Amino acid sequence: MDQIIHFKCSGCERELETTPPEAAALKCPECSQDGMLRPSQSLTTGRMVDRCALCGHDNLYIQKDFNRALGISIVVIGVMLSLVLFAQSNAFYAMLALIGTAVVDAIIYFIVGEVTVCYACHTIYRGFDPNPDHAPFNLELLERYGGQAPRR
Repeated sequence: MDQIIHFKCSGCERELETTPPEAAALKCPECSQDGMLRPSQSLTTGRMVDRCALCGHDNLYIQKDFNRALGISIVVIGVMLSLVLFAQSNAFYAMLALIGTAVVDAIIYFIVGEVTVCYACHTIYRGFDPNPDHAPFNLELLERYGGQAPRR
């Protein structure tokens, strides 16, 4: 998997992405802001994320690399199908629809990889080796860094 850094330009809020070798010399195509990222040695060599290249924070978390809206849509479709089948007195098929939804969810969970995300600025690091110092999402840490709105 390619190593990609997704972030927002601090000057114009435009969504940008880059690779580790290009990170230090990146210039925003919208507002022409230079040097937005300050990648660490670990990041530029492509091993693992030890601190955020955009804001410098070292508190990052791990999450599954899957579109949340798509995941919720899959569950809603499964539940709606189940409700329709229950309304038609097809309890067996309604339960199969729910079980099928759970199976699809489990398959997706095991197939998709993980990304590292910064609590402070929500920069996303995709394709890097996992850092054992980073844990799954913690709401308390998000609130400590201002609880900014999540990236879309």
